[in-house]
Amino acid sequence: MPGPPDLAAIVGAFAAQSAECVVIGGFAVIANRHVRATEDVDLLIPEDPANHARVLAALESLDARFLAGGARVGSAALRTREHLRLDCGQSGVLDLLKEGEPPLDFAGVSASALYADVGGTTARFAGLASLVAFKRLAGRPRDHQDLDALREIHGELPLLPIPGFDT
Repeated sequence: MPGPPDLAAIVGAFAAQSAECVVIGGFAVIANRHVRATEDVDLLIPEDPANHARVLAALESLDARFLAGGARVGSAALRTREHLRLDCGQSGVLDLLKEGEPPLDFAGVSASALYADVGGTTARFAGLASLVAFKRLAGRPRDHQDLDALREIHGELPLLPIPGFDT
């Protein structure tokens, strides 16, 4: 059974391998000033074979395995899947997402990211506009609650147009 989400351990493992990532999801909500509980760490990674090798090394150091089935993550899974839900043991559950089309591409999300120290590692967190786009796209009840809370804190939220979603 995975432990509670350990953001410092996970971003530290990625930083130790120079694996590019941006924190999205619940921890990004917290970074954007709405403090709430979260059950996992969500990371966005670029579609980049060189970075994939570094991500795999980070996942190996975390002893990451698929949450369903317990198999180790191989390069084929990282290359072909858009989303991986992983058990990182004592570091908790990791949701790894590959970049999408703009505005949810890695370069765009990274360019507007917030930076914060997490256990001695500088981590990037999705900025408000990117976070709102991710939350709008996911559309789960928790995402609607997050958007309502962020609206109370920040006022009118920035809306990046999402191709195929806003048309």
